Amino acid sequence: MEEEKKQERSYELRSEKVRSIVGQIPSSLVRYGITAIGMVLLCLFAVAYFLPYKQVYSGTATIHKTATTPVDSTNITILLKFENKRPDKVKGQIICLQSPYRTFAGQIQDLSSVRDTLERQEAICRFKSADIKTVENQTVDFQITRTSGNLLQKMLGDI
Repeated sequence: MEEEKKQERSYELRSEKVRSIVGQIPSSLVRYGITAIGMVLLCLFAVAYFLPYKQVYSGTATIHKTATTPVDSTNITILLKFENKRPDKVKGQIICLQSPYRTFAGQIQDLSSVRDTLERQEAICRFKSADIKTVENQTVDFQITRTSGNLLQKMLGDI
């Protein structure tokens, strides 16, 4: 009962001009404008939902002497020096080594959290034996691309 009286009093306190503006139905231009803005926002959310969120980590990899085994692929320990950011979960991720002549891919089996004095981390990776032989005892560039969810999840997760 008291709430109704408060609403009536607050409405009565307004002037005649304010009551006429509040009581008017918005023009069609305003209604269509609001609808258009709503549709644009809806489209932006839809695009953000379907775009994958990719994180790219890059740096240099130092490959030392590889084991000579007759098998097709081999596990090898390489030293990774990341440029800016370091990944937290990379087990099973694809790593691309970029030599001056070609690019080839392998899979990360494990990444040590310990860094040496040159800021490098040991990683155990699986590569084809023929590919890794071409860059033995060299330092090459590498790139790890990790896809985690979509852009909308990333945007809403940071809020």
